[in-house]
Amino acid sequence: MTRSLEEFTPVDPTKVTIYSCGPTVYSRQHLGNLRAAFLVDLYKNVIKYIGGYPVTHVMNITDVGHLTGDNEGDADHGEDRMEKGARQQGITARDVAEKFTKIYMQDLALLNIDHFEVMPRATDHIAEQITMVEELEKKWYTYIIEGDGVYMDTSKVTNYGKLIGKKHMEGLEQRARINDAWKRNVTDFALWKFNTTGKKRDMEWESPWWIGFPWWHIECSAMSMKYLGNHIDIHTWGMEHIAIHHTNEICQSECSHGHTPWVNNRVHNQRLMMNGKKIAKSDGNVAFMNEVIEKWYSGKDLRYFFLQAHYRSFQDFTWEWLEAASKARRKLKFKLQNTPWRIDLSNTIKPKTMNIESKLWNHIISYLSNDFDTVRAIALLHEYTWFDIETLQDLVAIDVCILKIWLFEEEEIIEIPENIKTLAERRRQAKIVKNRTLADELRDELTAEWRTMLDGKETYELQKI
Repeated sequence: MTRSLEEFTPVDPTKVTIYSCGPTVYSRQHLGNLRAAFLVDLYKNVIKYIGGYPVTHVMNITDVGHLTGDNEGDADHGEDRMEKGARQQGITARDVAEKFTKIYMQDLALLNIDHFEVMPRATDHIAEQITMVEELEKKWYTYIIEGDGVYMDTSKVTNYGKLIGKKHMEGLEQRARINDAWKRNVTDFALWKFNTTGKKRDMEWESPWWIGFPWWHIECSAMSMKYLGNHIDIHTWGMEHIAIHHTNEICQSECSHGHTPWVNNRVHNQRLMMNGKKIAKSDGNVAFMNEVIEKWYSGKDLRYFFLQAHYRSFQDFTWEWLEAASKARRKLKFKLQNTPWRIDLSNTIKPKTMNIESKLWNHIISYLSNDFDTVRAIALLHEYTWFDIETLQDLVAIDVCILKIWLFEEEEIIEIPENIKTLAERRRQAKIVKNRTLADELRDELTAEWRTMLDGKETYELQKI
């Protein structure tokens, strides 16, 4: 709210509660979404291992109620993304959710992201969402648009839009569209949407108002309060959520249970760009974790890449920048693993609290504790030139608990994709029979897949370009 750096003080001095708006699982999550997950994992581990607080971290799974109009400034209209995905793939909406939740969890594991204590799904908490809408209705905050849904009347809410600020709020009101003749205010938003198609949806429920489904703002409020209570420490996710999603969450949460503030601290990360432009699936300017692996990079390489930018700064992703990050990580590993000292990693245990006193640790703790400044922390590791056994042990703890880029572990073996093996073998045979035209064509195909093939007399080696 203050847009300034403040000392963090938890609501309960014995623990910290964090809520993160997780993925909408209608498709595979792109690298921008994964950067957000990486960052909230970073926040948690700094608070847990440097601050010494037990942390309960909740990240939701949105598997219903996220409409296609959201990114077009029309937050209450369009087709449900889960239903749209189901229609396109010829499976049910629940199958879509299950499929892409599983892929998301695999991506998190590749990024070495810790297990979230609770990962609730919206469809498992319909009763809690209906109860919250009923509570708002009892307090006269709602109204019904026939053939549409139950809406929040923001004119009755003191300081609606306080997260946005007055200037931005005025601009929002000027740009907003009223798509319903019966919508009272441009900032009013849906709480429960009716099924008015005349056809049964894959995901719909009975409610006191009409058969339908919850809207995505109410999902986060209901699930966060169920697992973390009515007053939580930290709420996270991207800056693009400030104007609509997080503003509406604050509105309905504080009006339903009456606690102000609902959240003490909000941490918003800036967007990940790609090739200097906004990530957009529609024009192909997008990348996914499976592509990172297929190009022979690891989750640790991507994690190191993310560490190179501050969470409040735009970061531009290109494959060339990822290659540079991979080389920098390996260079740092080589430096640390080629000191006169050898570390017994079998005895390395994650400390409950990192009470480490070395000079290097004191610098790193000051950077990470100051608004999660990973940029200066990573730079210091490259600049530092003198290591003794104690300093290296400190670095092991820092890496294992917070950075998690495997500075002291052996590199994992990355399995070569079968299609690459097939191309390489076909090129090998073409070379043997001296079919140079085919060999050159297959070489070009390998290059397009970011591979190069080194030919030997008896065998060959595949390398990442």
